[in-house]
Amino acid sequence: MFAKTAAFPLFATPVWGFDLPADKALDINGRLLVLLERWFTPRPALKPGETWQTTHDLHQRPEFAPLLPFVRGSVEATLDALAVRERAWTITGCWANINPAGGFHPPHIHPNNLISGVYYLQTPPNADAISFHDPRPQAHLIQPVATKGVPETQSEIEVEAKPGRMLLFPSWLRHSVRPNYGNQERISISFNVMLDDYAARNSAPMWKGFREDGTRA
Repeated sequence: MFAKTAAFPLFATPVWGFDLPADKALDINGRLLVLLERWFTPRPALKPGETWQTTHDLHQRPEFAPLLPFVRGSVEATLDALAVRERAWTITGCWANINPAGGFHPPHIHPNNLISGVYYLQTPPNADAISFHDPRPQAHLIQPVATKGVPETQSEIEVEAKPGRMLLFPSWLRHSVRPNYGNQERISISFNVMLDDYAARNSAPMWKGFREDGTRA
């Protein structure tokens, strides 16, 4: 009927995935799991369903240095994809998430940052996904019965979380983690990134005006 058809993915919300080489992931994850066990034993006393985070200074500890090149590489690749001009940025926080059996993370965002990321150290079966939520609540006001789930109509999408995988996403994108139905702790490393001197570098008007002599600036 038509000579050509196309669907245009307007206003897409990307989530970027980076898988470390298997040997690197095995080495780094093994080291970090040992460190976390040493630093944070005994575990905090928690109520059923609760989870906990470490302090948010892990990126400043020398022992975490082996992971940082991969964080930097993933952030730079994401900024490339977004065509961001300013490239001075800072890790504003980095911490471990420990989800014991039954532990979960309710939907949340990471305010006052540009990009957030998570790197997976240990994801037992039945605790191996992260959920991202459609930031357009009005898009689901009308929900026709579908024959299958497609990203264009889903209000929540799960992305596989596996050891050695790093996921980056806009810090405003709401996300959550379902309860850990596995027998092991689910352990991940989260981090936030913000551009340096954002107001000074980015807040001036982006358009060019005319000078007094009538020429464009």
